[in-house]
Amino acid sequence: MNHKNDDDRTQDLINNNRFFSHILKYKVGYLSLILFLVLLVPAVCNFWQDKPIIMGVESYYHLSLAESASWYNINYFPLKMINLFLVDSYLFLIPLFLAFASLWIFLAFAKKVNISEKFTFFFAFFLVINPAFIYTYITLSTYSFLFFLLLLGFFLYSSKNKFFHYISLVPFLLSTFFDIFSGIILLLLFLVYLYLEKKKVKSLLKGFPGIVFVSTFILIFFNILTIKIPFVLGPFNLQDTIINLVSDLGGLSGTGIFILFLALIGLAVAWKSKNYSFSYVFLLLFVPVYFYSSQTIFHLSLLITFFATVSFVSLFETNWNLELLKKFTFFLLILGILFSTLTYLDRVTELGPSKSDFQTLTWIKDNVPGEKVVFSTPENSYYITYFAKKTPLNLIGGSGNQEFNDNITDAIFASTYTTTTFPIFEENDISIIYITEDIRNKYSAEQGLLFLLKNERFKLVHSHKSSEVWLFTKELAEIEES
Repeated sequence: MNHKNDDDRTQDLINNNRFFSHILKYKVGYLSLILFLVLLVPAVCNFWQDKPIIMGVESYYHLSLAESASWYNINYFPLKMINLFLVDSYLFLIPLFLAFASLWIFLAFAKKVNISEKFTFFFAFFLVINPAFIYTYITLSTYSFLFFLLLLGFFLYSSKNKFFHYISLVPFLLSTFFDIFSGIILLLLFLVYLYLEKKKVKSLLKGFPGIVFVSTFILIFFNILTIKIPFVLGPFNLQDTIINLVSDLGGLSGTGIFILFLALIGLAVAWKSKNYSFSYVFLLLFVPVYFYSSQTIFHLSLLITFFATVSFVSLFETNWNLELLKKFTFFLLILGILFSTLTYLDRVTELGPSKSDFQTLTWIKDNVPGEKVVFSTPENSYYITYFAKKTPLNLIGGSGNQEFNDNITDAIFASTYTTTTFPIFEENDISIIYITEDIRNKYSAEQGLLFLLKNERFKLVHSHKSSEVWLFTKELAEIEES
C-alpha cells in the first residue's frame, strides 16, 4: 500500500466519487433519516404488540422517582412536569428528541471546530447504528441526558461570543448531578478541549475555564457529601462485562463485532498519531470503570466508535494497489456492521416490560388495596413500583439495604423448606409474589420457591399468559379476585 498526503488524498476521493460527495453534502439529512429509522423500529414493534413503548428497567427507575419529585429536585422535577402532559404512550418522544438534538449539535460543533467532514460523517454513522446508542435512546437513560448536556455545553463554549461562554456553564454544571463519574468526565473533557485548543495549564486557574473547574469540583463534593449520589448510577441489569460489551453475543446493548475489530486496528493507528494521543486518556478511565459497572457501556461505546472511525478513515485514505480489493473490503465491513445492527433491532423488542407484565402489574394496582410488599426478581423492581404502585422487596430501606435485600431474594428462591421460606415472608411482610416467564425459565419448578408455590398457603389469584400473581393466604380476604 502507498500513502499520499491525507487531506489531498481524501479530497481527491471526494471529488472523484459523486456518491460519496453527495453523501457528505447532505450528511445531516442522511444521518437524521438513519437515526429516525433505527429508533422507530423498536417503537413501532412495541406499539403493534400493545407493549409499553418505553423499555428498560432504568426508564421506570427514573419515572418512579419523578412521580414523587419536589420542585427543588432538579434531576427529576422536569421529568415529572413532562409526564403530566405526556401519557406513557408518548414518552418515547423524550429520548427521540434528545437523540436528534444530540446528533445535530454534534454535527454543528464538529463543523465549528473544524473536524473533517469524512471523520464527522463516519463517526456519527457508526454511532447511530451502534446497539449501545440505540438502547440508550429507546429508553429514558441517564446518559442520553448527559450526552446532550455535554454536547450543548461545548457547542456554546466554542462560540466566540462571551455571553454564550457563560451560558454554557448551565449545561456543564447540570451534568454533574447524575453521578460522580459524570463530573469526572466533564473535567477530563474540558482538559482535553483546552489541550486541543493549545491552551496552557495556567489557563485552568483563570477566566471562564477556572470557573468551570472550581464549580465542578465544588458540586462533585457537594453531591458526595449532601445528596450522596453514587459513583455510577445503577446497575439496572445483570453485570456480565463480556456479553454486555459485544451485542452479537446477546448483550443488552454493547457494540457489534465488526466495530470492535475496526476499533482494535484504530488503537494502533491512533498510537502513531499525535492528533489522537488524547484518546488514550479516556481509554485508561473508561475501561476500568466499565469493569466496575457495565452500566457505563455507553461511554465505552463512544470511545470504541472513535477508534473504529480512526481505523476506517485511515483505510479510506490509503492508496491501495488493487482498488477492487479496497471496494470489496469496505463492502464487507459496512455489510457486517449493518448486519450486527439489524440483528440487534430484531431482538431488542423482546426487552421488558412485556404486554403480559404491563397487564398483570396493572391488575395488582387495581385489585390489591393498601401498601403491600411484592416479592420478585430485582429486575422487576421498578416495573412493580411504576405500574403496580407497590413496594418491591428489593427496594425496602433504599439503596443502602440493596445487598441485604438481594441476599433475601436469593434465599427465598433457593429455599426448599417451608420452615425457612415462611418466616422470611412473615418477617419482611411479603404478601404478593409476582412470577414472570423469565423467572420460570431461570429457576427450576422442581425445587425452591416455584416448587413451594404448591403449598396451600400460596394461592394463585391472577394470571395473564406467562405472568402470575400469587398471595400469601393471610391476605386473601382483602383481595377482590378477578
